[in-house]
Amino acid sequence: MKLLIVDDNKYVVAFLRKQLNWEAFGIEELIGVYSVEQAKEVFLNKQIDFLITDIEMPVQNGFDLLEWLKNQNIRSETILLTSYADFSYAQLAVKYQCFDYLLKPVDRNVLEDIVKKLVTKRIDYQKQQQLQELGNNWISHQNLVKEMFWRELVNEENIVTQENLASRIKKDKLSYTQGQSFVAMLICLEEEQENFSKELLSFTCENILREIVEKEHIGLEFLSYNSYAQFVAVFSGANPFPYKQLKHAAECFAETFSSFYHHKTICYLSECCEIINVHSHIRKLEEIFLDNLNRESGVFLEKDFSKRLDTAYNEPEIDEWRALLLEKRLDLFEQRVCGYFDGVKRTQAIDSHFLHAVLADWNMMSVNILKECNLTTYQVVTKLRNRELEERAVVNVSCMEKLILSEAAMISEQINYVEKEDQIIADIKAYIKKYLDSVTRSQIASDFYLSPSYLSKLFRSQNGISLSEYIQRSRMREARRLLLHSTLSISQIAETVGYPSFAHFSKQFKKMNGMTPNEYRKNNEGQER
Repeated sequence: MKLLIVDDNKYVVAFLRKQLNWEAFGIEELIGVYSVEQAKEVFLNKQIDFLITDIEMPVQNGFDLLEWLKNQNIRSETILLTSYADFSYAQLAVKYQCFDYLLKPVDRNVLEDIVKKLVTKRIDYQKQQQLQELGNNWISHQNLVKEMFWRELVNEENIVTQENLASRIKKDKLSYTQGQSFVAMLICLEEEQENFSKELLSFTCENILREIVEKEHIGLEFLSYNSYAQFVAVFSGANPFPYKQLKHAAECFAETFSSFYHHKTICYLSECCEIINVHSHIRKLEEIFLDNLNRESGVFLEKDFSKRLDTAYNEPEIDEWRALLLEKRLDLFEQRVCGYFDGVKRTQAIDSHFLHAVLADWNMMSVNILKECNLTTYQVVTKLRNRELEERAVVNVSCMEKLILSEAAMISEQINYVEKEDQIIADIKAYIKKYLDSVTRSQIASDFYLSPSYLSKLFRSQNGISLSEYIQRSRMREARRLLLHSTLSISQIAETVGYPSFAHFSKQFKKMNGMTPNEYRKNNEGQER
């Protein structure tokens, strides 16, 4: 498998190269380029399995590249890089079916986790492609063939018209007939618990559901883990469809699974439909789920949600929250936030737009506080933000409350840290020593969440010299040590201390030490190495 990294900052490309043992993930070739045009050339000449691309690039950005790939009908699993937590970016990422996106600076553990999932998905896709090519062996893979059929239908992949649907049913020798009725069900869990893996939840959910519906002579055609804490099921039955029996079975399932799971289990049942309309009804159920944020465990019918409830946005007391955070009155802040969401939870007619508005207000307030404290934008929070919690926060009131409280604690902790100037300077010096070969002012500012101008001002006030001068002195100090106590060539030493150009290194060394690196090594060759 081949991986392409696209970023106009060569240090980011180099950084990503070093972060993981890519070969261990099956990445046989890693290619780094610095513009969209270079990336296009690579795609035209190589089969690229995975793409990691920056969004913000000059001339053409990451989304321009994705649009080009779409027009060229080139498939590549994509991870987006961005320096900003912009909701519009997330929307575009969904549009282009990106696997995930990462915020700079990239956290190694987050990157590793995403790559593991990405490679697993790719391997699964390749296995599916291989199985499709073995059409003559469909009998030995009957269950898999059926599962693949429904997975494509539910996700609206390939099968979209009555004609090719009928053709696919005939090709796979499935027993479905024209006019046959089906019912879709969306199973939504309150939230996943750490002690329940996806595999365990899927196994338990299928077994309980199958046992209950088969008693009603209803067939469970398909069950799949759809997204975080959410399953999709499709049922078939005799004509006319035994809808009352299925509703009763769903109620039994919700009660049984809630007892096993120890949390809310909500089931949404679609209306009866033909097989070609199953996908559209599932999408309707997902919309209902987003608009039903405060329901208890139970079964809800698609027909009962024919009208969407509109709710005026009850704005939180953002100014008060902001003042309490800046005053470091976290106890009172938590009290106010919990009080606000207690009121929200008593409102039955809220929808996902409401929670998106709350999140937008919170994000804006956070940005302003961080800027006031000389911290850079929203990176302080987004670097540490739990992605799965964020996804749940816009569809669950309790999760939104939990997100705000946890991030407020992070902000407060970061503000307290910034106020300890001596500690920051010590940490920056240690950082410079660790990344001497590639460190820059902008990278330090990014990793410490400080504005570049404030960083420079703070460093000079504490050390009497500029940050750039300190970095240069550190590099020369390390260069002198290596010249005396290592057998590395001068070119190797130059690269080690952050000078890709030998000529530039030699010039700077002579300027600061009064002699060339070679002269320095010869004049001190009597010293023990």
